[in-house]
Amino acid sequence: MVLTAASLILAAVLGFAAHRASICTVKAVAEVLTTRRAHMVASFAKTILWILAVTVPMVWLLPAVDGAGQAWPLTAASAAGGYLFGVGAALNGGCAFSTLSKLCDGRLSMLLTLIGFTLGMAGHALLVRSSVIVPPTALPATTYLPGPWSLAALAIVELWVMWEAVRLLRTRPAGRPLGRLVLADRYRLSSAAALLGLSNGVLFALHGTWTYTTAIDSGVDQLLLAGPGPGDLKWALFAALLAGMLVSSWQRGSFRLDWGPSARWIVHLLAGGLMGLGAALAPGGNEALLLNGIPGLSPHAVPALLTVLAGIATVLVAGRWVGTARLEVRCTGDVCGD
Repeated sequence: MVLTAASLILAAVLGFAAHRASICTVKAVAEVLTTRRAHMVASFAKTILWILAVTVPMVWLLPAVDGAGQAWPLTAASAAGGYLFGVGAALNGGCAFSTLSKLCDGRLSMLLTLIGFTLGMAGHALLVRSSVIVPPTALPATTYLPGPWSLAALAIVELWVMWEAVRLLRTRPAGRPLGRLVLADRYRLSSAAALLGLSNGVLFALHGTWTYTTAIDSGVDQLLLAGPGPGDLKWALFAALLAGMLVSSWQRGSFRLDWGPSARWIVHLLAGGLMGLGAALAPGGNEALLLNGIPGLSPHAVPALLTVLAGIATVLVAGRWVGTARLEVRCTGDVCGD
């Protein structure tokens, strides 16, 4: 019970931090196109390093922890799935995390995205059941084996983590107590990366692949393909993640109910469908690739994430060519605007 309660708290912290930093792969690509800089992409890399700094020692030092993250082979379908997810995320105006963040800020159109996401995954399951698509065979769960090279790599990661922690402390705003920094309207990208990495590092070590897109995928497979399902704890972690974002929205005062139906809602539904189909093919949405796939050393994760970014870039560049509204993101001082 203590371990479960701690896991739920960590999932809520992760949701709070993700909401405060407005982290999103769509914004990351938009920042590159807008300013030719990549502060948000760099924060993704930092998050992965923080995760490894926590997960690997836990797996090595605690006998009860196995770090059983799901691994998948690199296939053409996984690359295509990442691209479809990226196209859908760009059309939606937000990826997996930012869809939840916007929903918690009162954007009810994001419910259409989640419905479309579930329908896209259901479509994939029906194609699998009809033998139109052959799903990939999962690889053995990742095992971090201690050895000369892995010990040296971990030492480098841990040294970087210590340097980064000192840097964050030294560069924090002067004269502001810790409580005010925790409740700041917007987090620095580096601070959010540390919070996401530390909390997810523990969750990943304890529960393996746990993100909400994979929970939905497992739930759909349970209904349509008689799969094992995600289990109650994965749904509880999803609820805690959502609760963390809701608390952040309420405390910051950013909740604005926007429920008026419009033609744009159809775009969100269709975009969610592309995201769901892409995440099922990949497998995993962008948050699963970043928080679980890459730290878990899954062969498909980095190529799939690159195709996610390529899909987003395709839509954003095409939008500029046809003269639609441009998404511009500028980051200053390790903080990115909306």
